Amino acid sequence: MPVDMFDGTYLDEAHKNALVLCVDVRNFSNFLRDHPDETVFRLIKEFTSNLLSCINQFGYGCSYYKLLGDGALVIWDETNENAINEALSIFDSYTEFLDDELFKPFEGLGLGGALVEEEVFKYEISAEVSQLKYRDYVGYGINLACRLQELAGKDELVLNEILAKTGGIPFRVDKSPKKLKELRVYKGLKENDRQWLLFYDRPTHGGLTFF
Repeated sequence: MPVDMFDGTYLDEAHKNALVLCVDVRNFSNFLRDHPDETVFRLIKEFTSNLLSCINQFGYGCSYYKLLGDGALVIWDETNENAINEALSIFDSYTEFLDDELFKPFEGLGLGGALVEEEVFKYEISAEVSQLKYRDYVGYGINLACRLQELAGKDELVLNEILAKTGGIPFRVDKSPKKLKELRVYKGLKENDRQWLLFYDRPTHGGLTFF
């Protein structure tokens, strides 16, 4: 979306330790297949409007967010305690809301995602006709988050090793051969991001692990 009037200057920034949250609805394809148009429209509108409210309430320090159909991407330019707490608050609060209210009538629907600390690039472009500036992000951190979220089940949040090593997030290690095989199939990942599959251990779970 436009961020400003074009003024002849562009923002180009590299953020080495950005925090990237990518969330997506599990089993949404089956939901689309099995329900009528009016049910789909009602649910996706409620899902996205409530998700935006949740991000604005709990992620007020984020640098950027974007809806991605039945999911969203949220970015903080720097990974720190406040950013981590905001990201986890978004995931925990919205997961609870979906499980207890919005998704309760629809078996199998749930939120999954990934939270990673990695490098991203922030840039701006202009649209000559409208004279507006647009801002967006690219980078390995976004690619990593989008790939790892595919391995998350309902109510699960995958972490990368760099973020887990900060010691601020409880997590568990999944060493199942099937999951690791899926992880290692992904192209374009750094070797250290292929070794382990780490899941955020939400407050309701036990058996916390720290590096």
